[in-house]
Amino acid sequence: MAVGVGMRMNRAALLVLSLGAACGGGAGREDVARPRNVLLISLDTLRPDHLSCYGHARETSPTIDALAARGVRFADASSAAPWTLPSHATMFTGLYPSHHGVKDYSQRLPEERVTLAEILRENGFQTFAVINTWNIADPRFEIFQGFAPEDVHYVREAEPGTDGDQVIRNSGAEVAETARACLAGRERRPFFLLAHFYDAHTDFTPTPENRARFVAPYSGQLDGTTSQLLAIRAQGLRLGQADLRFLRELYDAEIRGLDDVLAGLLAFLEDEGLDDETLIVLTSDHGEEFQEHGGLLHGRTQYEELLRVPLVFAGPGVPRGRVVEQPVSLVDLLPTILGRLGLAPPAALDGLDLAPAWSGGTLPERLLFGEADHNNVVDGTQVIDVRRMARLGHEKLHLERDTERVQLFDLESDPREQRDLAASAPQRVALLRTALTRFLDGAVAGEASGAELSEENLELLRELGYAGADEEEE
Repeated sequence: MAVGVGMRMNRAALLVLSLGAACGGGAGREDVARPRNVLLISLDTLRPDHLSCYGHARETSPTIDALAARGVRFADASSAAPWTLPSHATMFTGLYPSHHGVKDYSQRLPEERVTLAEILRENGFQTFAVINTWNIADPRFEIFQGFAPEDVHYVREAEPGTDGDQVIRNSGAEVAETARACLAGRERRPFFLLAHFYDAHTDFTPTPENRARFVAPYSGQLDGTTSQLLAIRAQGLRLGQADLRFLRELYDAEIRGLDDVLAGLLAFLEDEGLDDETLIVLTSDHGEEFQEHGGLLHGRTQYEELLRVPLVFAGPGVPRGRVVEQPVSLVDLLPTILGRLGLAPPAALDGLDLAPAWSGGTLPERLLFGEADHNNVVDGTQVIDVRRMARLGHEKLHLERDTERVQLFDLESDPREQRDLAASAPQRVALLRTALTRFLDGAVAGEASGAELSEENLELLRELGYAGADEEEE
């Protein structure tokens, strides 16, 4: 599945022979304090370029900024998929979707795939999960292996609206309250807590205070709801600059509200005397499109507005105030957490322990991949995994398997992916495409989840934009 971390290759050989990332072993053990506990914070649909610590001009994220300042911030972290379910499965396993087998709702995580929670539970940790969306909380997907059923808490992301539609609400305060209750009632042994927040996802419904602070007067027709944006996407409409500014400002307002919720959760850790013994990891599963390449919402492409995510580590065993520029991936989450705890990772992983990157060393040059897109329509049929991505350093290849179209971008000189270099660099395209093909040759067959979705859950997924709500109009 992978090329060992100790193996050195030239770029051409690496591109031709690599099947993905390096195995998770090989990182040295640091003689530093080790954390007793782990708090993994997953902020759904959060773009790093809308956070102050990643260069955003607006003060959206003072709590996240402060966390980054006392730890390590990865400036160039990528998700393995542009939507929630496969991306979280990657976080929990250290494997790409092609290797863990969960690309859509019809698939479940095979029992033999080992999750972070399973490893920690087997090593004496009490495990908790507070989840803020049904589309990963449903037990039939089986991505919460390692959590006792009574310790997985689903905080609903939606409620019925006055017109019968679902309203996607901000539930972050309830997620944080539930997480605090878990910790307050915990046993006196190490804990692993996953806290998942959905507030940055549409519907955009910021508090009146944050709306007044971040959103300029707007006289257009947009309301920030998922259903309206799905309709716009289905019709292929291009929004005006005032409309897009309005959406981005609503997004900023939502992020600030979420950041305030995080402040309370992290203050609780400090009040309980847990902050000095807890490794805190903050990230997101994917970003959001504001028509940078014509799209809205997320799930369908492999551009940076969807794949680039924030990634921050802070706590014992992590230096303060470091920024790592080298490209990394969410496949690295599991081995890096285990490394800080002094625990061995599973034998076969796609990810690496990232500690060498923050302790004066470098990571091996390797390929990164993106796949498992969702809700695309080809010839009238909804399909999964149409678009794939392969990246080496700053070179990034996009492949559309239905049309065989390829694009090549240099993210160093063109971070917004506006200048396609494929026609002028056919050899680079060929090498990256060969590497992507070899990676996909190692894909495992997904196992059926048996998830015959109820009409209630189907309606919720339509409202969230995950169930082909706009496919008939494309």
